[in-house]
Amino acid sequence: MFDFLKKQRKIILEDHVEHEVTVSNEQIDTKKMYIKEILETKKLPIVLLDPLWHSIRGQIVSDLIAKNERKLHDLLKEQGKLNNDYKDYNVVKQNFLKEILELSGALHTEDDVAKIAKLNKLHESTLGANQKLEDIEKRLQEVESEIEQINKEIIEEIVAVGYGYITLCKVQVQTLEREIDTLRQKVVEKTNEKKKNEHVLKGIYQYLHHVIGQQQIEVIDKELWDKKK
Repeated sequence: MFDFLKKQRKIILEDHVEHEVTVSNEQIDTKKMYIKEILETKKLPIVLLDPLWHSIRGQIVSDLIAKNERKLHDLLKEQGKLNNDYKDYNVVKQNFLKEILELSGALHTEDDVAKIAKLNKLHESTLGANQKLEDIEKRLQEVESEIEQINKEIIEEIVAVGYGYITLCKVQVQTLEREIDTLRQKVVEKTNEKKKNEHVLKGIYQYLHHVIGQQQIEVIDKELWDKKK
């Protein structure tokens, strides 16, 4: 399959292309099968409402995460609207019931046609409000289930991509540790070499000072050493 048709998954270490680490789709998908079982019964935080996720969101790049985040955003928006609508319709229903009680108390005879008609209309409106509330409750349950499912899919992807990077990172850390050990050994070797040169240099200067004196050494240094610079 062509690369541009594959899911894009990578870690961004800094805001530069050269600091991006691409993780294997095959390895990520294999990890997700195991992660799915682990997360099956776990109560998970909503990623879009989690500040900790937002703190690393710019580093973990995945087409699947981006697509599902948009879906989750729309579902949360719909959930908020449904909750507000439920409150509004409940208020309307309570007002209808209050009017029904008041009108029933004021109804003295069955011949009060106007009040009876209004009562019937209020009963119909109350039934309509009840139906609307039931519809909203049903959709809320569906939305909550959809939010839970899409949120779980996002977290599965986050964990899988994150562990994909952790695997690469551990290998890189081991490589860097070996390079650091090599550099450390070179520093020790170069330091010892420098000390040997300094020891020889000190011995020669001591001998020259002894033979021709410090003032003459300074003159020679100025004439020979300084000119080479």
